[in-house]
Amino acid sequence: MAIPSWPSTLPELRGLASSGGTRSLHPAPQETQFDDGPSRRRRRQLFVTTPLSMTLRLTPEEFVIFKAFHLNDLNTGARRFTAPVLLPDMSIGERICSIVGEVGWSAPQRSKYVVTFTLVVQDW
Repeated sequence: MAIPSWPSTLPELRGLASSGGTRSLHPAPQETQFDDGPSRRRRRQLFVTTPLSMTLRLTPEEFVIFKAFHLNDLNTGARRFTAPVLLPDMSIGERICSIVGEVGWSAPQRSKYVVTFTLVVQDW
């Protein structure tokens, strides 16, 4: 089964200026304690994932597209997808992503939705 792609009718995953950060640039290493000698530390995963906080402003039409993509294509967030994301060098690159945890939304203005979620980017 093919990996779904971020809809081209939605904005790139840059997030607002106040979002897009992360509390953990790389996953913490796994540590094993031994009775005698120093502990051993190693990577948790074969590839590096970086969780990014995302806040997107969407029009009502874009919100409907996002909601359908999250529900149908991502099976309410259970599947991975490819998307254009803002990379550390400030360029846009295609990466494999997933949405982890809850997706929040609000409508602070009549014609604008604000959607928030944690985007996990592989090899960011």
